[in-house]
Amino acid sequence: MNTFKAAATQLYETARKEGRLIEGRSLDELKEIALRQEGVIQTQIGSVAADSEPMSRSAPHTRNSVDHPFGEEEAQLATQMLELLKKETLISLDTFIGDGQDGVSARFLVPEQYAQIAYGLKLLFNHPPVVLEDPTYTIIYFTDEAFERNREKKLLEKDISVRLMLGEKRGDQVKICRNTIYLGEGKKGIFQFEDWRIKAIDKTGLFLHAGARHDFLWVYDQVAGRPEMTEIVTAAAGLTATGKTTTLCRKFTKIPRERSEMIGDDGGALGFDGSYAAFEMGGVYVKTEGLDASQPEILRAAESKEAFLENVALTKYPYMPNFADISKTGNGRAVVSRDNLEIASPSLRADRLNFIIILTRNPLVNVISRLTPEQATMQFIYGESIESSGGNPEEAGRFKREFFLDPFMAGDRLEHAMIFYDIVKRNKIQCYLANTGTIGIREEKVTLRQSLSTYNDLVRNQLRFSLEADHLGYHYPIKCDRANLDLMTAHRLFDDSALLEKRLRDFYRGRREYLEEFEGRYGRIPEPIREALPYHYKEFSAREALDIE
Repeated sequence: MNTFKAAATQLYETARKEGRLIEGRSLDELKEIALRQEGVIQTQIGSVAADSEPMSRSAPHTRNSVDHPFGEEEAQLATQMLELLKKETLISLDTFIGDGQDGVSARFLVPEQYAQIAYGLKLLFNHPPVVLEDPTYTIIYFTDEAFERNREKKLLEKDISVRLMLGEKRGDQVKICRNTIYLGEGKKGIFQFEDWRIKAIDKTGLFLHAGARHDFLWVYDQVAGRPEMTEIVTAAAGLTATGKTTTLCRKFTKIPRERSEMIGDDGGALGFDGSYAAFEMGGVYVKTEGLDASQPEILRAAESKEAFLENVALTKYPYMPNFADISKTGNGRAVVSRDNLEIASPSLRADRLNFIIILTRNPLVNVISRLTPEQATMQFIYGESIESSGGNPEEAGRFKREFFLDPFMAGDRLEHAMIFYDIVKRNKIQCYLANTGTIGIREEKVTLRQSLSTYNDLVRNQLRFSLEADHLGYHYPIKCDRANLDLMTAHRLFDDSALLEKRLRDFYRGRREYLEEFEGRYGRIPEPIREALPYHYKEFSAREALDIE
């Protein structure tokens, strides 16, 4: 029996019957309700601002029913939720997910005192007000007596429970969030449910932790012998704070008739036919740390009256956001409306992906490297990146491995990887690895300008890559137009060969340990994929060639 679904239905029906339910409200009405709550502020520019507790996702306290089968603890959580909310006035926010074409919907149930969550989620998934009979997904927030005590504790020590029932069919999916009022739990709950639905229930492909952009550019056609207007769709996959939104929200256009659009910035469905569909219709949930004039499109949207600011520092009255001040947290957030993002596409869909860029932060890695389908699959399996303040603030900045750069997926990881390989191979999607952190022995910052110039060169077909493998087995750039080639290849920026060897040995030791653990749990990876990227140190020779298509 799905105790979570039964409890969610009982909570909603009882509150409705007893007149404790606020539902079917517009964005403006939810804003009014939110501004009446303690601790919620209207800034001078008219936006809504509030702090959450905790100020990040509660990843260490989160479990799902597939990887961690539910038992008595989860049954007690559902019972506790019903008991503590039995007299509360609740906001019920019903909405469709994505553009609505897939028939997927969600209901968020939030105590009125936390109305800012409902406002932010309405802004994020914005569809006209609706009351649904049977939503696909349900997400519930509630707090108990431990909530206030948690404020003084580190994340790992907080008394928090976040549980996701994934189920076997549409409608089974329920997430209960105890003692967290972080908006990201609602957003990522939808993310994880979509992740599961697309792969395990509807079986239409995979959900990637990747946003996507749509560019229409003049690209030189070798056959025609002249520039042709070309449609290019690029996905960027990465953990929080590796540059997805920044990569996707900057224009590449320079010439008349060219245009750039952001389809979605965080996650989307990758279909078996190579298509892509984002899941947030109304807005984008952006990280505000370091947000300045170098990201003009996002900055303008974050400074609009329609934005919802979460954990963002404010000046004293008249309350203006100060994105440069991260003394409160490095995980300040803003939900910004797509209507205020000039680069936002009118559509959340693309018929076909041309490129997938995997984002990482590692000084051993080139600014960009070309990957074969086998290498791309293995790179996703290794999941090499860094922790961020959005996932675990105490570990922010440290190297980590996260399978498919997706902390929200559930189920058989090897099956997941093989589905990805099949889609990429079948649809001839070109894959690349990009380093958005530091590079070389001196760990020089890979600047935003360098990254964007590199991606611009890529989509305009102005990058050329080596046939030989570098020190990590990747095909490194040997020719470009806009980017600075001198600062693109990591091995050229290590002038101390002994130090490079030491770092590579440590790196490969981590790969071997991860590989052993992964295969012990999920089975052996097919040999051509497993051996596509090295996991043992050997001396780098620029003459050693790999056969690439």
